[in-house]
Amino acid sequence: MKKYVSLLLVCFLIPGCAKQEIIDRIKIVQSIGLDVQGDTYKSSISYASYDKKKRLDPITAEALTLPGVWLPQNTKSDDQVVLGQVRTIVISEKLARKSISDLAVNLLRDPTISNNAAIVISKPEISTVISKTFRDPPFYLAGLIKQNMEKGNTPLTNAHYVLDQFYGDGQDVYVPVLNLDENGLIFMDGLGVFKDDKLRLFLTEKESLLLKLLKDKPKSMTGSYEFKWKNDEAVYFRVLHGRRKILFEQNDHVTISLKLYLQIKGLPKNKNYDNKSNLLELEQDIKQHLTNEIEVMLKKFQMNDVDPIGFGEIFRSNHRNWNEQEFKKDTYSKLYFEVNPEIVILYSGVGVSAQ
Repeated sequence: MKKYVSLLLVCFLIPGCAKQEIIDRIKIVQSIGLDVQGDTYKSSISYASYDKKKRLDPITAEALTLPGVWLPQNTKSDDQVVLGQVRTIVISEKLARKSISDLAVNLLRDPTISNNAAIVISKPEISTVISKTFRDPPFYLAGLIKQNMEKGNTPLTNAHYVLDQFYGDGQDVYVPVLNLDENGLIFMDGLGVFKDDKLRLFLTEKESLLLKLLKDKPKSMTGSYEFKWKNDEAVYFRVLHGRRKILFEQNDHVTISLKLYLQIKGLPKNKNYDNKSNLLELEQDIKQHLTNEIEVMLKKFQMNDVDPIGFGEIFRSNHRNWNEQEFKKDTYSKLYFEVNPEIVILYSGVGVSAQ
């Protein structure tokens, strides 16, 4: 009996040894902004505050190395700065074009940065974006990015994805892009695609959705799309879900099969879509449009020598003697892509298919 009493007393004593951190006496970092000026790295952080009367300003730091600015100096803060809840790492376009090697290395080495943290590129000045996050609820920026990944046109990605793409074979890094509209509101503005450790090109929001359809899992293959139809009339639809298969039929022939379930939101008014032939025509036009746009995007990747889809990784899984440099030099640019989408329209809440 004495043995059990002693163990019970130890259990009560252990929590008393833990270091206490009172929530309103620390600054919990929600976003880190990283920029570069010549040989100098710059950082700017936003943090959650529970004192509504207190003025909030970004905490900044400069150093010759990225680790030197990873955690802004506590000497500039009246409360302890805590990194454990970082959900967004915002890098400038200038840093993205220079190199993200140091960022990748530090993500691996720093256990306080979660693999679930989102990495994004900012087209506006880093200080501008970080300052704007103070106007919104804590972790607003992380929520904006997450919502667009789950329901919008942004592919799923985070620090874990980026590290896997950066250090893995047969694929290139892509990350979402932030911008500001005419009213100063932050919005998602496509993707940035890297070649090795440098930003190579930007993708539009529509191209971002097309890449998402070729990369994401079936349940997250969602997003919105709009295009001009016949007689210059617009068609707007949402991708609800779908599935895909990518196969190398031969060493230089890739077949991409897509089955997409769509909800039509905007239709030309001069036709009756209860008529099966009209619906069939619409499905065929959407299919042809998506085929053309995906093929154009894939050629764009080949011309810029980037592989965000990971065709190299797929090719490697079927070739024991695969060599990454040989694939990039001799195979990737010569690949022929055959895109075969199948469209199923879910119209006004009722499944109506032209099949």
